[in-house]
Amino acid sequence: MELIVTNQSGKDRKVRAIIGTVLIILTVSLEPSSIVTVGLLAAAGSLLFNAISGNCYIYRVLGHSTCPISDSY
Repeated sequence: MELIVTNQSGKDRKVRAIIGTVLIILTVSLEPSSIVTVGLLAAAGSLLFNAISGNCYIYRVLGHSTCPISDSY
């Protein structure tokens, strides 16, 4: 079983990268020690990791894939 399997389409990856970037920009305007800021940074990091790697573990657990390659895993 492979650890990182591409299961996201290019469009899905772009949307995740944009949302992750917006969340990081949003945290600049909030208090640095706020629990909301930490949560937003965690979500942004997760989205950016997904966008860069092309792998979403939630998709993998659910058996879903938006990748155009049908036999990606």
